Amino acid sequence: MSDVPISGIDLDLVARHVDKLPSPSAVVVELLQRIDDEDMSSTQLARIIARDQALVVRMLRIANSPFYGLRGRVESIADAIAVLGLRAVRSLAATSAVAGGLAGIAPPGFDTGIFWRHSLAVAIASRALARRVKASEDVAYVAGLLHDIGTLMLASVFPAQRAAVLAHAAEHGLHIADAERELLGIDHAQIGGTLAERWNFPSQICCAISCHHRVSPERGCLLACTVHMGDVLAHALDLAADPAERVLPISPDCWARLALDRESGGRLFADIEREFLALSSALFN
Repeated sequence: MSDVPISGIDLDLVARHVDKLPSPSAVVVELLQRIDDEDMSSTQLARIIARDQALVVRMLRIANSPFYGLRGRVESIADAIAVLGLRAVRSLAATSAVAGGLAGIAPPGFDTGIFWRHSLAVAIASRALARRVKASEDVAYVAGLLHDIGTLMLASVFPAQRAAVLAHAAEHGLHIADAERELLGIDHAQIGGTLAERWNFPSQICCAISCHHRVSPERGCLLACTVHMGDVLAHALDLAADPAERVLPISPDCWARLALDRESGGRLFADIEREFLALSSALFN
C-alpha cells in the first residue's frame, strides 16, 4: 500500500512510479508507433512481430479462433497477413501485445475481467466511429484499448487512493473521474496519458487517453472525441457486465463533430455489440 497522502497524487509522482508497472516491450512500442504507417509492408510487419515469440503464439491462437472462421489455416504471421489482410493483422497485433503485456497485472480487489472487457468494447466502438468520419481506424482502436490504463495504475500502485475514490464516488453519487479529481486533484485519464508519454507511445494516442473524459473545443482532437464517444457507447451497452455501470455524460462538441444522431447511433450499437461478442470470445476464452 502506498504511504502517499490521499490528496498527494500529481503527475510528477505518477511519472516517478511508472516502473511499478511492466513497461511495454520494444516490439509493442514499435507496433504502436507504426500503427498508422501506410508505408509499412507485410514483410516489415511480420519481421517486427516475429521478434516476440509470445506475441506470435497469442496472435496465431486468436487468428485460428471461431471469430475469424479460419481454424487450423493460419500457421504463421505471413499466413495471417495473407488471409486477413495487413490492417486486420496490425490491429490484432496491437490487441495481443497490449493485453499480453499488461494482463498479468491483477491488483487485489480489482476486477481485471471487467477492465479488459470494457477496454476492448471501447476499442471496437472507437474504431467504428473512426470509420464513420474517415479517420484512422487502427489508431482509434489502439487509443480505445489503452484509454483506461491510468485506472490500472491507480489500482496497482495507489490502492488506498483508489479505495478512497470508490467510497467517495458511491457516497456522493459521482462518476469515478469526477471523484478522482475531487479527491486526488487528477483523474485516471491524466494518469494514463502520463504513462503513455513515458512509454513513448504516439503523441495523438497520449492526447486521446489524457483527455477522453474532458474533451474541450480548444484541446479536443478528433481522436480524443472518437475515444470519448467510444467510451460513452461502451458504457451505455454495458458490454463489460459491470454491476456498478454508469452512463457517461456526452460532450456536445464531440457529438456534433462525429455527426451522430439517434438513427446512426442505433446502427452503431448493433455493429459494436456484434463484433464485441465475437472478438471477446476469441480473446478471453
